[in-house]
Amino acid sequence: MAHPTVKLGDAALRACGIAAALLLWEVLGQTFGTELLAPPSAVAPVLLTMMVQGQVLTTLGASLSAMLAGYGAACVLAVPLGVAMGRSSWFDALLHPWLSMFIVTSVAAVVPLLILMLGTGFWFRAVVVMIASIWFVMLTVYQGARGIDRRWIDVGRSFGAGRVQQFRKVLLPALLPYVLVGLRIGLTHAIRAMVVAELFVLVGLGRMLHDSGFDVSTARILSLLAVIAAVGLVSNALLDLAARRLAPWSIARDAPAARPWGRRMAGPG
Repeated sequence: MAHPTVKLGDAALRACGIAAALLLWEVLGQTFGTELLAPPSAVAPVLLTMMVQGQVLTTLGASLSAMLAGYGAACVLAVPLGVAMGRSSWFDALLHPWLSMFIVTSVAAVVPLLILMLGTGFWFRAVVVMIASIWFVMLTVYQGARGIDRRWIDVGRSFGAGRVQQFRKVLLPALLPYVLVGLRIGLTHAIRAMVVAELFVLVGLGRMLHDSGFDVSTARILSLLAVIAAVGLVSNALLDLAARRLAPWSIARDAPAARPWGRRMAGPG
């Protein structure tokens, strides 16, 4: 468990970083004007007005519903496929070429084809999100499953564990940190794909971003970007909380390596 002083120091550093970024943004905004870069003092009132009017929340809800459908489908497919690839050479040989090919292919390149196949409705956006995120979740889970020490399985078998018990007691605890990391990486790509899909067909937040590009001031478009950034921030915070609850051993294991100043110095001898 992290020392309270370390947690307080991290929070202070994050607060200082955010304050410094906002100050720099304010200075640059005042220098270049709202036509090029609206400062936070101009963006905040516009964002507040949009939130009070309710248009942003309604549009955001519709956008997130399609994103969550695609992201959920990606996770349901990617996790078992990643485990199968990591634990079976047959599945690895069968699926790895497709994984290597599609993980470097921009989802924007297949959007026109998907529009022809699915139209421009809910399922089009969900499929775009699924295609954009599934490969990153699969790759992370695959690396985790592949790296499980064979000796752990042998120890479980020596204690009489069957296949189901080996999965529950050995494989699942070892895989869970990788699954949670994969979900966070996939979520990042899912949010990006949501915006890309909506910009192509001019619906939801994509429509609002497109329309705000014609405004004289950049305050509205920056307000929408702040909303998207907030969605990513909250989503990652929730997944981080889930990781701490579901796999606390991975947090405890990684914390000293990430924060060497949090460890006690070893004494002589």
